[in-house]
Amino acid sequence: MLLKTCLHSAAAALAMLGVFTAPVRGNESDCVSSFDATADYFPDKVESKYGSGFNITYTGNAKYIRNNISGETYVLYQCGTPVPADARATPADSLQVGNWTKVAAVPGARIVLDSAPASAALELLGLQDVVAASYHNFVVTSACMQKRLASLPRIQQRFDTTNRRRRRRSAGLVPRVAYDLADTNLQWTFTTYGMNDQRSFAVNPEGASDMLGKAEWIKFVAAFFNKEAEANKIFADIESRYASTKKSLAATTGKTLGIARYNKMANGTIAGWTIEKPEQWAVAGLADAGVAAFTDGPASFSSTGRFFDATSRWDILIDRSAEPLLHGGAVLPEWSNLVAGYGFNSSSSSSAAPAYLAAKAVYRSDRISSYQNATDYDEHLQIRPDLLLEDYGHLAAAASGATNTTWYRNMPLGIRVNWVSADDC
Repeated sequence: MLLKTCLHSAAAALAMLGVFTAPVRGNESDCVSSFDATADYFPDKVESKYGSGFNITYTGNAKYIRNNISGETYVLYQCGTPVPADARATPADSLQVGNWTKVAAVPGARIVLDSAPASAALELLGLQDVVAASYHNFVVTSACMQKRLASLPRIQQRFDTTNRRRRRRSAGLVPRVAYDLADTNLQWTFTTYGMNDQRSFAVNPEGASDMLGKAEWIKFVAAFFNKEAEANKIFADIESRYASTKKSLAATTGKTLGIARYNKMANGTIAGWTIEKPEQWAVAGLADAGVAAFTDGPASFSSTGRFFDATSRWDILIDRSAEPLLHGGAVLPEWSNLVAGYGFNSSSSSSAAPAYLAAKAVYRSDRISSYQNATDYDEHLQIRPDLLLEDYGHLAAAASGATNTTWYRNMPLGIRVNWVSADDC
């Protein structure tokens, strides 16, 4: 027994010195100095569990990502190791339209932003410092990211045309668009759409089919920086909060939510009214909050009477109208604009009024906005469905208009916009 105890003590001491156990290593934070063909360079991995719209596989020193929304394939390989033999990048001068394969070394260190969801993901991952430039028209709501971008270069897009020989024709012109990364230290641009450009990578949580699939784009962004371990932890926290909120809302039932807008011409004329079809992820999220989404859109109406007939049984109306009402550069309607645009009676609360008007349940998703016309709904919402579900729950539970929301601004009750600027950082 004494011998056994001594052996255990010796083993423990040697293990502490690293003699018996190999060090546990995560993904590299920098380039490697030598290549080992047998090594797994990405022991920390992510996987897509929900309807995110992307999938990722790992092989040795490479990550293969398929973005099914942009229709692109990204091959990411560990910096300091060889480009995988099967990584056949679409040539930069290719005339191919769509379905490009793009290759890049990771982890990233100096990237360009032209994607609000990518900006939000980088902030959650603590990777603000990798942002080295942004597209010159790019705006965000985050105060600290606004402050950072203000001190960084702004890049342009380059518009080219390339000659293409065609059968029985002498030549054709093919338009090309790319970000002008003249600074060779800039590695790539995170965009919101697929481009025929080897140095652009699309981030598309808005195209996910599932609420939690939206949050999984944190994993997507993290893969470009070898931050899979951090992304898995962040996602697990979001997933847990979502499940907890969903459970608490299980008894909230009975309301119907629809999305609409009035169509205003530049001369002020109302050209009609439209019911929009909600995104698949929103339908699922509303169901998790006990709310039925009205999915019979899109539909257009030329009279308010027909519009009200179609929407009279909605309990909640989400407005997506555009209105030329300037506030330091932002364009956000107020309740008086909606009253005029839809033909609401602003004082009506009778049983004859549409249910959503009687219940003061008309909202917009612009409660947090920047003076440059960015909304946090288009930024952090895209990867924080746990908070969005909470908002849905507040809309469902309110007897006379919800005011305790993160993103949804109650219009009849005059909830003010939270205008965010770099000074708030």
